[in-house]
Amino acid sequence: MTNEERDTVQLIKIANTDEQEERHPRAILETNPSIISLGNSNINPNIVINVFDEIYSNRTHRKCISISYLTLLSMTLAITFWMFHWIAYNRCKNVKDDPKLELFLCDLSIVLETLTFILLGITPILFITMILFWIHYSCYNPMDSIRENKILLKIEGNQWEEQLNYYFNKKKCRYFNCFRRKQRKELKERKYGYIILSPHGIVIDELILLSAQKNIIDNGVLLDNNKVLKLTFKRTWTRPWKIRISIYLPDNPANPINIEEIKQLLKI
Repeated sequence: MTNEERDTVQLIKIANTDEQEERHPRAILETNPSIISLGNSNINPNIVINVFDEIYSNRTHRKCISISYLTLLSMTLAITFWMFHWIAYNRCKNVKDDPKLELFLCDLSIVLETLTFILLGITPILFITMILFWIHYSCYNPMDSIRENKILLKIEGNQWEEQLNYYFNKKKCRYFNCFRRKQRKELKERKYGYIILSPHGIVIDELILLSAQKNIIDNGVLLDNNKVLKLTFKRTWTRPWKIRISIYLPDNPANPINIEEIKQLLKI
């Protein structure tokens, strides 16, 4: 085999590897996590974004499925309660020889009628919410606004543990996070995590995704000798309140981060 033929074979192998990475980002991360390590010259931020895109897209899809099931359950229960209401109501009117049974069936009829009207009032709201969830899932990807202009950070060791402690302590018993001990344990045992910073939003590994089409960051302050970045996010129509998040920046003397680049990118 000549040198030209060897070079051709090598180029084909490299091209196939790149194509596999784009198609299966999660598999590449699981089998070779160092491929996106900041200490590695082969870092590819797009692979990291693809992985998080898959994770958060799956979560949004599960929410759509859940609200769909809830809507269907509400409709089914409304019909069921209405049927049993009429059965109990007719029995209540026809039972004459047993006053206790008559009273029980009449009371049951009133309860079922009340539940039916409550569900009939809830079902349209759930139905509209379901449609909005599916439209949002189908037409809007929150990762798209972050892809073009971003900085990828990898935090390890104590910084990663501090980030996890901050998140879970701040969100304690809110949004069902008190039931997420398994996730906290898994992320802690991983001993590293990724953060994506962009003027249109941030991603803190599998914990937080905030994004918007416009500049979402209202203010930012660097604390503790540039080891902690505290960001304040603007209000949006879907989130009419301000959010403040602290990010523990990586502390690696061998591969220092560019603070000025972060300041310019986030305009803080």
